[in-house]
Amino acid sequence: MFTSETFLDVRYYETDLMGIVHHSNYIRYFECGRNDALIKLGIPITAIEAAGIMMPVVSVNCVYKIPAKNGDRLRLVSTISEMPKAKIKIDTTIYNTADEVVCYGNVTLGFIHSDTRRPTRAPQSIVTKFQPFFNEQ
Repeated sequence: MFTSETFLDVRYYETDLMGIVHHSNYIRYFECGRNDALIKLGIPITAIEAAGIMMPVVSVNCVYKIPAKNGDRLRLVSTISEMPKAKIKIDTTIYNTADEVVCYGNVTLGFIHSDTRRPTRAPQSIVTKFQPFFNEQ
């Protein structure tokens, strides 16, 4: 299992007139968490794309618990519990400044070849980066 923490400050433009984060922004926060996780693994999305692989979103799930507000500093905990194969699933829980769960959910991404847009399995270069966290050889 691989876990990564990312911190984000809620910005004014992400909120509504009540100072509450608009629901659509949590999906963006999930993306910030997964991008940071991939960077920490040494496989930023730019390197994946340069290798001819794209990772389209297959599904998104988000359960909202309490609202995040303007001025909150959010802690995103992104976890990858399964070795990537044809897809990669990233679970994320977002906590507010008081360490309360704001929301949780997951994003599943597939792997496709950039030139053909055809599905593929996770490239060996990605699998290799995950092996130490899953004790698979």
